[in-house]
Amino acid sequence: MKTKAVFIDMDGTLLTKTNRITKRTFEALEKLENEGTSVFLATGRQKEITAPYHRDLGLKTPMICLNGAGIYTASSREPLYTKPVKINEELFYSITENELCNVMVHTESGLWCRHMDETVKTWIAEGQAKPVYVGNLASRRPEEDVLKYSVRTGRRGAGFAGLFDTVESDTVIWEDGFEIMSKGTSKWRAIEHLMETYGFGPWECAAFGDGPNDLEMIKGAGTGVAMGNAIPELKKAADFITLDHEEEGLALFIERNLLQTFPA
Repeated sequence: MKTKAVFIDMDGTLLTKTNRITKRTFEALEKLENEGTSVFLATGRQKEITAPYHRDLGLKTPMICLNGAGIYTASSREPLYTKPVKINEELFYSITENELCNVMVHTESGLWCRHMDETVKTWIAEGQAKPVYVGNLASRRPEEDVLKYSVRTGRRGAGFAGLFDTVESDTVIWEDGFEIMSKGTSKWRAIEHLMETYGFGPWECAAFGDGPNDLEMIKGAGTGVAMGNAIPELKKAADFITLDHEEEGLALFIERNLLQTFPA
């Protein structure tokens, strides 16, 4: 059965360690689109640092951002769907104020953060958009809806991460910290939302990823592909494992398994 849509994570999947899309990957995706397969980006990134790559690839499909908490149009970046998260803010900011970490609060209007670290500087360079606010978040915090909280501790999770895995919110644990989103938010939930609009089923989708925020879409898609650099849990759940993102594993799988016409 022909794959009608592919959903691709960005960091560790589409992009190299230096945030590039290789020529081979670009060409594989271009051929896939020319054969009638819809290509979507599904990322934990905010829209500002997703859009430049989306534009470079010439995609017209919506962007799935912030682990599925937001879906945005290709042209205007207007939200098609958002799922705000509600947490005990007093508890969150009182704890993080005394922790050696950076706190990043992702809202519809942009990024709020505690420190201007190297990650934030990279995001500014990529998206050409400065944070809305940098400073003490305990004294000044967003008045609008928050779509995702990111806490960078420099270690796996944090001792207080479990406090925010509640009936209203979920946490995703990373090797350098954790994220908080609305309960049930995932890239796969966002994909399900788009399937209704585009008229394809799970069995007609392929998904590519490497991290814990990719697990649901790897399990849900008819073809779930883990990168060679993926976490063990994702590899175990995947239907296939391809090469590392530095070895152009995404392009290789597309060429060998999804293109109707194989490259010469």
